[in-house]
Amino acid sequence: MKKFSARPLLLTTAVLLALPVYAQTTPTTPATPAKSDKTLSADDVQKIKEVIVTARRVGERIQDVPLSIVALTGKDLADRGITNITELSTFTPGLSYSPDFGRSAERPVIRGISALRTEAPQPVSVFFNGVFVRDGALSLGIDDAQRIEVVKGPQSALYGRSTYAGAINYITVKPGSELEGRLSATVAGSGERSVFGAVTIPFSPDVMSARLRAKSYQYGGSYTNSQTGSKIGKESSRSGGADVSFTPAKNFDAIFTVDMAQDRDGHFAAVARTVPVQVGGVITNANNTTNIANGQVCNGRTINIVGNNPTTGFPDPAFPAALATRVNGWPCGAANLSGTTIRRNSDDFANYTDPVTGINYGNIEGLDRDILRSTATLNYTFGNGMKLTSLTGVTRQKTNLGADQSYNGTRFAPGFGAPAASWLSYNRDVLKYKSQEFRLASAEGSAITWLAGAFYYKEESTGQGTGVIAQNAQLQTIADFLRPSSQSTITSMAPFGRIQYALNDKMKMSFEGRYGSEKVSVGGTPLGVATVTVGTCTAGQVCFINGDKTFKDFTPRFTIDYKMNKDSLLYAQVAKGSKSGGFNTTAGLPSGNFSYDGEKITSAEIGMKNDFANRTVRVNLALFQNNVTGLQLSNISTVQSPFSGAFSTTTIVNNVGKARTRGFEAELLWKTTTWLTLSGNYAYTDAKALEGTETTNGTAFGGDRSVNGATLPRSPKQSAAGSVAIDMPMGSSGLSWFARGDVVHQSRRYAEIQNLIWADPFTHVNLSGGIRSNDWRVTVFVKNATNDDTSLNGFRYLDPATFRRTAVDFLPKLRQVGVTLAYDF
Repeated sequence: MKKFSARPLLLTTAVLLALPVYAQTTPTTPATPAKSDKTLSADDVQKIKEVIVTARRVGERIQDVPLSIVALTGKDLADRGITNITELSTFTPGLSYSPDFGRSAERPVIRGISALRTEAPQPVSVFFNGVFVRDGALSLGIDDAQRIEVVKGPQSALYGRSTYAGAINYITVKPGSELEGRLSATVAGSGERSVFGAVTIPFSPDVMSARLRAKSYQYGGSYTNSQTGSKIGKESSRSGGADVSFTPAKNFDAIFTVDMAQDRDGHFAAVARTVPVQVGGVITNANNTTNIANGQVCNGRTINIVGNNPTTGFPDPAFPAALATRVNGWPCGAANLSGTTIRRNSDDFANYTDPVTGINYGNIEGLDRDILRSTATLNYTFGNGMKLTSLTGVTRQKTNLGADQSYNGTRFAPGFGAPAASWLSYNRDVLKYKSQEFRLASAEGSAITWLAGAFYYKEESTGQGTGVIAQNAQLQTIADFLRPSSQSTITSMAPFGRIQYALNDKMKMSFEGRYGSEKVSVGGTPLGVATVTVGTCTAGQVCFINGDKTFKDFTPRFTIDYKMNKDSLLYAQVAKGSKSGGFNTTAGLPSGNFSYDGEKITSAEIGMKNDFANRTVRVNLALFQNNVTGLQLSNISTVQSPFSGAFSTTTIVNNVGKARTRGFEAELLWKTTTWLTLSGNYAYTDAKALEGTETTNGTAFGGDRSVNGATLPRSPKQSAAGSVAIDMPMGSSGLSWFARGDVVHQSRRYAEIQNLIWADPFTHVNLSGGIRSNDWRVTVFVKNATNDDTSLNGFRYLDPATFRRTAVDFLPKLRQVGVTLAYDF
């Protein structure tokens, strides 16, 4: 194991210590009473605006919070043209939230920590006004945002489940006491059309008001399906919501929220790479493949494809792979797709009828999802200043998803002596979850402040699935029927708390902790009568996939921060975080692969936050290291069907060993004048596996299954975002013209732990400009101005026609030119 070097830590510590000392020599101005916008001086306008965040469950000035936080206000989002979580992530180095499988799968990454499989618990979660969002975050409309906070590092102590790498909190505009609202409409290339409206209606002054919002969004797709001529990557959403604010007394307030959303998306943009054509063990056509020959070097490692030892089941150089497999070689490098035409199977989804029930489901291609979410936030303040808060959330989600999993229009996978299997899938799932949190917080302002709370969460999921088509004994194509899929239930309970002690007016210490107990259960749905005894199924009996496991942990965080002056903060923290394990629910898995354990993380971070030059320059720095044990990654397992007895392979989640991520983050904001703002963010992340084995690793590298030293998947080593924004009055007309340029960059992202397949670095340039008054704005924009078609990410796969090794690449949205009209009243 490579030893950790203290040199970068010492150098960065020196920088962090030096900057606050310099800040003490920078002239500062005493606090002055707040002024209205009309009376602000030029110096006030030039200052960086204060942002209050709730990252630690209490309202604090962002520069006073000893955490690495990126907070964008609703204006910031509108200025940058950010309309969803994915676009938000590109402006937040250190965070990746790529829509690889369209808007149907959540795969966030923070500081190199990710979940490679969508069914594994995620390390980053989204919260809607403080309430946990289990799924559907990628289509969550953020047009009515007051702000969005991205909090990096383990947040398990205060936020709980699935936040051990970070958390994203989306806070909507609250109903006010005046009639006001916003209307906006966007028309852009690739068939994008969106209309958004929100209005605040005061019913009773200072007692009750409501805010209503609605949005319609369509995106036509950037790619063409060669099978049908229709577009690939279509997205369509309609959403609406209402917030009702109720303040019957000075010491009590409540906000009740209901949000509804309908998503109707087509096939997401993905394509399988080709494999070489071979006859009799000889390559006859390279077929535009990225596969390299066995024995060649890819990314510094020699490809040596071997077979499996029939006794151990593991790759073994003593058992050579089949000639056709060795001749096929191994996929290496980035995608080689050019153009905008790909092939996906749409025809077989066009009109599906379940042959058992006779129910006609119509066109089942793509994503069809309905979400109904309701929340309630109640606050009661006691006479001594203590505050009791209740957060309640209830969500019901119905998701129907039809996907061509060949990624190139192939209908059936080879049977190899058994009936051919469909490459199509259609799943009808229902997800219901609810959460309840209570918090009691002390009054602010004393030397000791504290917060205590309790959290409860219950999740239930059920569903059905089918291959859409099948082959009968005569090899005729027939409709496949819907089968019950495995059910799951998650129940989580956790007390938590925080205590903070101010040693003096400059130094504070805080301790947070949460004790979590989460029970995960799967099964209860009969899958049919087994003909083979395998896994959890017994021949001659109805097959169930049943299991439950309870995961318990304590996740503390200790923080110390030192306030050099009112504009300079130095902090250090250590924390632990965790996420639960779960189950691989493919029928016929060996018992040892049925469940997997949770991951645990130990994190250390030091950072500095500083405002210079009368709060016109901001420099924030952070240095971190995370040590992960029980790392959950994708692996290959042999599975025998309990119904047909046929053997195949499937991808599972298991715990490969240990990993380490460490890096450096920097944020710069400079308001050079009242009309020119420069900003930039940079993140360097070195994410490595330290221990563990992986079966496919052994297959590719002559039986060597060790992943020691491999870069963790889906984590760019370097990511950056930079912006130039101009906003200048047009004489005395009351109008202003504005323009901005945004550049975002990510370096190479590996698709898998072997580091043989990757997405090349990309750089996206967004440009915008227009004219505005106090009430309206016209913006012309270009997204991805250079038309960068670099793939977003990918994953290791099998060629659908030959079952030989290849890869699948996820494709980006291409250049869009558009215009947005917005009116505030």
